[in-house]
Amino acid sequence: MADIRDLVTEDRGIIKKVQAFLPGYKKYRNCEDLRSADNLLRIELAKKLKMVEMNISAAREELARKMDLDNITILGELANRAHTLTEKVKHAEQGYAPWISGDVRIEEDELKMLYDYDLAMFEGAEKLVATSRSLNELATGNGGNLREMVKSIQNHIADYDRTFSERISKVTKVAQER
Repeated sequence: MADIRDLVTEDRGIIKKVQAFLPGYKKYRNCEDLRSADNLLRIELAKKLKMVEMNISAAREELARKMDLDNITILGELANRAHTLTEKVKHAEQGYAPWISGDVRIEEDELKMLYDYDLAMFEGAEKLVATSRSLNELATGNGGNLREMVKSIQNHIADYDRTFSERISKVTKVAQER
């Protein structure tokens, strides 16, 4: 994936380019661009996680056609967990800090760490997509253990959720240590 930070910087309009050269305003402009890049990155992460939701829903629909009522409920719960995670990623904190006397100020370096942390989350999202795709294939076929696959996806979602929840605390911990 291309570094969105570079794309945001290159896409600055004339006013933002002028702001980037004004003393005292350059740091603000850079931080705002980093927040924008991180927001765009999280939107892309949310799209990947939405694919997980869609795969689970497709598997659930297939089980409904087969009248496998026991597993429909399990996949419904799994789809809800996936949806909750997608929304959490989509609407996560962006690292805003008050201008005047905030307890924790998140500066440009911390925003870069936040972006890098979110970028590293893509690998986990790809694993979730691949696993959910396997679940869909398992539901359409007649082989394998569906419940084991569901348990695996539940574990992946829980791990991803835990890791994502730590993102802002890791960055603010670094900021507090300054």
